[in-house]
Amino acid sequence: MEILGDQFENAVSNASISGEKRQRAIAAHTEVRGLLEADSGLEEWGIDTILIGSYARETGRYPGKDVDVFLRFKALSTFSNPTTIYDRVARVLIAHYGLVEQGGRVTLQARSVKIDFAAPGAQADLAFSVDAVPAVPWGEHWGIPNRDRDSWSEPSTRWVKTSPVLFGAETDAVSTSASSPTVGARNAYKPVVRLLRQVRHTHLADAKPGGLYVEIAAYYAWKAGRVVGDSWAELLADSLREVAVEFERAATAGLSDPILGTPLRPALSEVQWQIASERFALLASRAEQALRADACAAAAIWREILGSNDRGPVLPLPPGCGADGRPILGVAAVSVTGPARARGFARSNG
Repeated sequence: MEILGDQFENAVSNASISGEKRQRAIAAHTEVRGLLEADSGLEEWGIDTILIGSYARETGRYPGKDVDVFLRFKALSTFSNPTTIYDRVARVLIAHYGLVEQGGRVTLQARSVKIDFAAPGAQADLAFSVDAVPAVPWGEHWGIPNRDRDSWSEPSTRWVKTSPVLFGAETDAVSTSASSPTVGARNAYKPVVRLLRQVRHTHLADAKPGGLYVEIAAYYAWKAGRVVGDSWAELLADSLREVAVEFERAATAGLSDPILGTPLRPALSEVQWQIASERFALLASRAEQALRADACAAAAIWREILGSNDRGPVLPLPPGCGADGRPILGVAAVSVTGPARARGFARSNG
């Protein structure tokens, strides 16, 4: 079996958010959180910020375009009006950063406030944004404003139940479980999810399902113990197959929120699920073919599967292999390398 150990170590690193961008994102979300938590009005409402989303779960792929900050207003409830809360959050951020249309950095979105952090110089891959999302307690879960602002005046529909904090905890539990696969001494779940998101981006681009739905499908498969192996190549091949299975089921039964058990929104059509399932099944078959191939042929297949990002091809070629999957006779090729190690963004959740 050809597992391309060294090449996959680089692939994991190349698909992971690290280095300068990680440091800039830490500084940015710390700044935004500190600004909001220092406001006396928001403080009276019991503001307590925490990171959520793929950034916080350490499952986001490079380059990572946004960081989600969850604004938990613990002194409020679902009886509170989203308009009042949203407007106060927006005022604080606009006063500091200014509106985009007035030369500033704040964009008012359906239920969150986005702050842009431009890239220094011409380094476009270092640009990102921080999204501030207001939330109120809803039992052990949280309510966030409905995307439809017309519903904010109606108490029964103004809030939408969600539980990103518990999903983050469940993600950590799956990753660190004694039964969860590892590569060497390293927990493999989160790096494999980052690779899956990279595969989805390469082969589905703007089509649905998005990265979160791929992650949730993988979560179900890993939690059920259906993914096995002790190398990145085996685990990614197995995960591709299991994501295809989950998507095929979703074509008739939908995909459920892993915490709430309710159908995920927005819902996808049967055709969208089926197309995605077939695409992932085809990629799984190609991955299984790579496991049986020689090193050069295997690398060519995996490069086709994983594609490229701003760092170049995600998986480097082994020494002596050409991009066509054939050996370069008499040439000791130098492999393309990426960052020395893959790390998710530091979370500092407080």
